[in-house]
Amino acid sequence: MTRFLILSVALFLVACGEDSGPKDYLKIAGGGITFNYRYSQAGMVVIAQQKYPLPKGSSVEAQFDLPGQNARQTVSLPAMEGKLSYKLQSDPLTGLKKGGQYNVTVRLIDKDGKQLDRDDRVFVSDEDQATLPSKPIVEGLALTPHLENL
Repeated sequence: MTRFLILSVALFLVACGEDSGPKDYLKIAGGGITFNYRYSQAGMVVIAQQKYPLPKGSSVEAQFDLPGQNARQTVSLPAMEGKLSYKLQSDPLTGLKKGGQYNVTVRLIDKDGKQLDRDDRVFVSDEDQATLPSKPIVEGLALTPHLENL
């Protein structure tokens, strides 16, 4: 009986140890396709929300589909203690089409380059990029307006 009790307690304590399996560290909490009429630019932004403390030395990475290409743009931020959300934004994009579907992937990469977590989302464009003005609305220090945009 004593051996059974000791064995049961030992197994219970082993089961209470930290889980070394995959964790759900991050989730996509928001984002989408942005059209900035002031600067005549379009891009994508994604918000990654922390669900579990991120390992030290890791980084949060977003991969954005490039419209009309079989390629992706990668943006990365270092994980910071106490930071609960990360905003990752693409460079200005061209070729966005109304109704176009563009994949976004958020990944957590450890200090050795190994993927620890991944979340995917598809963004659908509400607008065609052709609706943006050909030039920014204003330009320069004097905020000179581009009259063709009016």
